[in-house]
Amino acid sequence: MNHPSIPRLNSQSVSATSQPLTLREGQMFHGQIKQLYPGQMAEVQIGGQRLMAKLEVPMKAGDAYYFQVKSVTPELQIRVVSGPLQATGSPTKQLLNLLESLQLPKSQEMQSILSHFLKQKLPITRDILLQAEALMKTVQPSVQNEAMNAIQKLVEVKLPLNTVNFNSVLGVEIKEGLHKLLSTFKTAVVEETGIQAQRKESLLATLGEAGRITSTAAERALVSGAMLKLLNDDAPREERFQVLQLLKNSGIMPPNATLANLQTVIDSLMTERASEAGQLRNMIQNDPVLQQSLKVQLIGLFEEMKTNRPSEMSSAPASEPISKTVMRAVAEHIQSTPFRMEDSASITRLLIPESVQTKMPELYRTMEQSPLPLAKELIQGAQSAVELAVDGKVIKDAMQALFKSLGFNYEAGMLNRNVDIGNTMEMLKPQLVALLQDSTISPALREATEAVIARMNGTFIQSGESGLNQQIVMQLPLEFLGKKIDATIHWNGRKKDDGKIDADFARILFYLELESIQKTVIDMQVQNRVVTVTIFNDQIELRTIGNKLQEKLRTGLESVNYRLSGVTFKQFEEEKNESKRRNELLTDHRGVDFRI
Repeated sequence: MNHPSIPRLNSQSVSATSQPLTLREGQMFHGQIKQLYPGQMAEVQIGGQRLMAKLEVPMKAGDAYYFQVKSVTPELQIRVVSGPLQATGSPTKQLLNLLESLQLPKSQEMQSILSHFLKQKLPITRDILLQAEALMKTVQPSVQNEAMNAIQKLVEVKLPLNTVNFNSVLGVEIKEGLHKLLSTFKTAVVEETGIQAQRKESLLATLGEAGRITSTAAERALVSGAMLKLLNDDAPREERFQVLQLLKNSGIMPPNATLANLQTVIDSLMTERASEAGQLRNMIQNDPVLQQSLKVQLIGLFEEMKTNRPSEMSSAPASEPISKTVMRAVAEHIQSTPFRMEDSASITRLLIPESVQTKMPELYRTMEQSPLPLAKELIQGAQSAVELAVDGKVIKDAMQALFKSLGFNYEAGMLNRNVDIGNTMEMLKPQLVALLQDSTISPALREATEAVIARMNGTFIQSGESGLNQQIVMQLPLEFLGKKIDATIHWNGRKKDDGKIDADFARILFYLELESIQKTVIDMQVQNRVVTVTIFNDQIELRTIGNKLQEKLRTGLESVNYRLSGVTFKQFEEEKNESKRRNELLTDHRGVDFRI
């Protein structure tokens, strides 16, 4: 997914010419002795800066060397690694001389690693370089840059340079999604014979929930659309019969239901729901959206249903039986608000029993595979209802729910004394950690489990703080209407003096792998609450479609006190000539440095 012309963020970036030079023990650098002083002290020039250091052995002023920092306190002490170097010597020759001094192989990988370490001013030891070389030899040439960045991150956070840690960070660097890893893990769990049935069931249920957080909205919309068609006395009888059969085959409607006894079945179903009127009273009375869509007071209807027999309600002089009015109103409400996370379960329970709500995915699959034109019509109607209901809040809720379900940050939650241990252990990651403690699982399942945990940890390794600057990296396996979306999100911003996030300034990159429009990168910059968006995609027609949505984006941003500056669409190819410039330091209006 990564592209050389696309901006990428790092949490730390220091301009050597604008900020004081900071050296660390073990760091190696190229410097020149400018002047000697008594006590083996010397003035050493590193790039554009000069500093005082104590030398291990006498040296000659004017000569250049490769030095390594021996200690920084109580005074800077450096030792010679290679030199003196000829001023006319090429950088490559000097690098080879340094490798020879360190007794390191002169392979292309080692030369690249040493050059990178020197440029990034990373601590260097012979063991670290050898470990890094071994890791670099395991990757394809196309991801050499990302592999080098992964190694750099591990060195910066002082983690071992082993295969697990390396692949963990590399997967985030190359924007490799979680869907494939989770699919491999699921297959391993299904085929595993060495774990208890209850544990297997729990793992599969959690994986299923993680993938269904957004798809359930479409299923609710489909059920409600099907019920509306069934309750429509003006619809062709053949269509109503087809819908009823589909609902019965999926277990949504009772097996004994027919068009002839449909009213009796509905009366029976709604009489059962009437007993829940007390539990739903507050929800309905405090929900103006629900009250408006129902056009009637549901509580009053339920109370009447509780005090009258179904036959009396059906024979009432009203134009339509109360039970059908209630069911129709509930179906219309679900159809119009399929993403109402806070009340969808309760409302859906009014339409179909909780005991058969698990059948909704089966109904969706059945209608997707059905050759009936009516089934295709209902599927399209459900998808349209969901698409119309999608907004920023829906996406936010879905991402938060998925993040929680996967248990990315469950370790942090465990520090809270009030945390619900039971709910925590229903998350995926703690279940994976517990699974690794089981010595009876097969090597295949252990390997798949370790791979998922490593990737989850990789996002936290990539995230971090540097003073007031903060970077957060997330990878989420999203799913909308059956379409899998691998999303990698880089957020770079700053904290205010009180430790809270400064919402006025941020840089957010969305790396998306989409089924219809393939690779897409969204670069969103926020400066003093003014938002500029650049969208990278190779499909030209996206510009026409996107321009029609800009006003909606503008309105949405204004509703939360942000202002849209503009949206620009670019193809990846267009940016190749700008890649060098985009890799330079960019400083925002408040002096927060970012590397792009």
